[in-house]
Amino acid sequence: MRKDTRPFYMLFFIGMIPLIMAIGNSMFIPLLPQMQYDLMLTTVESGWLLTSFSIPAALFVPIGGFLSDRFGRKKVALLGLMTIAFGCFIAAIANMLVIDVFPFLLIGRVIQGLGAGTVTPLAMTMVSDLYQGEQRTRALGSMEVFNGIGKVISPVIGGVILGVSWTISFVLLLAMSVLAMTGIMIFIQEQAEDITEAEQTCNRKKQLMNEFRLQWRWLVPIFLSGGIGMLLLFGFLFYFSFLVEEVNITHSFVKGLILSLPLLGLTIISYLTGRYLKGNEDSYKRIMIYSICVMIVAVGSLLLGDGLALAIIGLMIYGCGFGSFLPAANAALASIITPYLRGRIFSFYAMFRFLGVAFGPLIFGFWVGDTLQMVYNALFLLCFNGVIMLYSWPCLPIGKPCGQDNFSHI
Repeated sequence: MRKDTRPFYMLFFIGMIPLIMAIGNSMFIPLLPQMQYDLMLTTVESGWLLTSFSIPAALFVPIGGFLSDRFGRKKVALLGLMTIAFGCFIAAIANMLVIDVFPFLLIGRVIQGLGAGTVTPLAMTMVSDLYQGEQRTRALGSMEVFNGIGKVISPVIGGVILGVSWTISFVLLLAMSVLAMTGIMIFIQEQAEDITEAEQTCNRKKQLMNEFRLQWRWLVPIFLSGGIGMLLLFGFLFYFSFLVEEVNITHSFVKGLILSLPLLGLTIISYLTGRYLKGNEDSYKRIMIYSICVMIVAVGSLLLGDGLALAIIGLMIYGCGFGSFLPAANAALASIITPYLRGRIFSFYAMFRFLGVAFGPLIFGFWVGDTLQMVYNALFLLCFNGVIMLYSWPCLPIGKPCGQDNFSHI
């Protein structure tokens, strides 16, 4: 079968990888207050139910990229999905058979995170292997659609599950992992890699270090912004879930829908930004600077009060600001990085973002006792991030063009 005529179901089963990654964490946000109550946990302990998934996932993202280069995308994808399924099985069984459930839930979540980190970098690389030309561009765009859909529907799914029992969440994630594993096993064929002469002869570690040395003015602010952006997004969503729980809303589906609003704003703006983004250095810089400014304004607006309505508006604005940053950062990385190092650089970028997702709920678990100080801490991180960005880019395309120099020399 030619690469430009591949059936849709192949794309669907690959797209389940980012879908599972998004649902594997965000689905639990609306469930945390009830899980905390049922298991008699502290706020910090309930935050660990997200963090115990995200930290192993973050650490294993680069390992997954390395293993797929060495042993093949399909084999590593199947291994990672099998690991996620095993972690879900442990958590589901513990809920039925064990009295002290919490330690087993953490073990299951850690195993799920190990599998998630292993498969995270594979969707983009598998699509790049399978498709060429315009089909590849569209397929890569479809991966972002799956990722965005996962972010939006996760809190809604969590709200629906909350109306029944939070224990079903692990069964659902197990079923999705098995479905994706079965589809990839049957329908996805391993592709032979085209190894360039440069890859065969160069010292990869030395070349990677050289790439960081040449491109640090892009890589440092992008990596830092991705990590801080995700930390604050999932930290505020963690805080938001408790605000929603305090409001007299009887239907759990409505609670999940409210929690999905910031992620919906992020997804829509991310899609629109990617569609209309101009492919030049000035455009990437300008959008990232504006994005940080919008995020600062959004968090600052939370100082006006602590009601649910204000939190919804502030977090939606924050989601829109961060949503505009993501496609600009992705496009900038794709433009500046040597083609055969993109997988590794994107793996490190994904690791920083996962670390933000991991530590956000945990850190906000300590901060949530003093909401005013929590907002000030978030503003400090964003302002620090902005200072690093301004320091890294001597020329700022605000009101003037900086010129389209080589991306290696900003």
